[in-house]
Amino acid sequence: MKKALQFKRELQNALRVGWFLAVRSLRRSSKWTTTLIIFIMILTFLNLVVVSGLLLGLISGSFVAFREGYSGEVIVTSAAQRSYIENSQNLIAFLTHHPKVEDMSVRYGVSAQILGTLTDLPGKNERANQIGIRLIGIDPVAEERLTRFSRFIMQGETLRENEEGYLLIGANMIKKYSAFADANIPGLDLLTNIDIGDRVRVSLSSTDGAIRKDFIIKGIVKSKVDEISTRAFITDKELRRLIPVNKNEVQEIAIRTDEAYAPALVQEIKDFMGNYAARVQTSGEAIPSFLRQVETTMGLLGNALSSFALIVASITIFIVVFINAVTKRKFIGIMKGIGVSPLAIECSYIFQAMFYGIVGSAVGLLLTFAVLKPFFDAHPINFPFSDGILVATPESALLRVVILLVVTFLAGYIPAKIIVRRNTLDAILGR
Repeated sequence: MKKALQFKRELQNALRVGWFLAVRSLRRSSKWTTTLIIFIMILTFLNLVVVSGLLLGLISGSFVAFREGYSGEVIVTSAAQRSYIENSQNLIAFLTHHPKVEDMSVRYGVSAQILGTLTDLPGKNERANQIGIRLIGIDPVAEERLTRFSRFIMQGETLRENEEGYLLIGANMIKKYSAFADANIPGLDLLTNIDIGDRVRVSLSSTDGAIRKDFIIKGIVKSKVDEISTRAFITDKELRRLIPVNKNEVQEIAIRTDEAYAPALVQEIKDFMGNYAARVQTSGEAIPSFLRQVETTMGLLGNALSSFALIVASITIFIVVFINAVTKRKFIGIMKGIGVSPLAIECSYIFQAMFYGIVGSAVGLLLTFAVLKPFFDAHPINFPFSDGILVATPESALLRVVILLVVTFLAGYIPAKIIVRRNTLDAILGR
């Protein structure tokens, strides 16, 4: 018991004396040197948080675009081997009166062929100017509320409710606008020599023969979500008149709800559907698995780069503390000779190292959440497949602060321990 009390008293004295020595040393140190070290710690923290956050943001940006521009928080689609959502009209009525459903878009869809050239027949050994595409019937008003669909119109105008004879087509299906126009991909057909205002012919397969109708291209749709840039869109009323059977059965229902409530809503929909077949998923579940794998890879890459930054920071602090201790070796010897405990001297150097780490982390946190994150949210990085954002949460940032401070503590303690443990007389005499 006495030993424990004595150790506690010695530790308190060591901390108090160490604090005094650390403050005194920092006040007398070069301001330029202190500023440079803090600047290195700020860059290290930003490397820990921002680099990995941007790498994750490349993929997270595509997740956000998928949810906000296509799926909503919950999406219901036809089950495997089924061409539509069974009992879909009753499901729509259930969702319409659900208190947690904020908005939804009901979409009809069929496979179709679009012929781009209506006047000239293809020459010998030439392919027809024709593509296979997914034709989607949408309610323009509901779709605009859910996804702000008009923002995807890169050329022309969006559809209007009740209008007929007009079609929107994804940019990636027209050679003039497609990102794949220069790629020689076997089996990839793109429409050529068509643009806004041109007439195309849409053909649907039917047991009674093909159903054909001519449409005028009203707009070109471009998005980093493939489900938008590789489809064609007409109004839902017009598509329902074209399809020969199951006119009231829909293929997709995108639902806007609270993101935290989405899993519960999925379960409620599954319970409501009972034996009727449909695929019900949250936005995260509907995202292709390979994108999740890319997200994991980006996270590992970001952590690897952050590890190098930690090593650089720890070496920097180690060198600074070690040189500081070596140059003051005689002073350390004198302090030990007059009764200052080695633990107090070690604490003084640890406090100095922690000062650099704490100030650098604090400034880094301020820059991350007050400057960089709002900036990238407002001005995402324009990548071909996503709008890159900065993924940074207070929890992950605080974890990195703890890691940085632990490394800083060790980088301050080890060199101080090496110098202080030397013989007191040798230190005083400079030997």
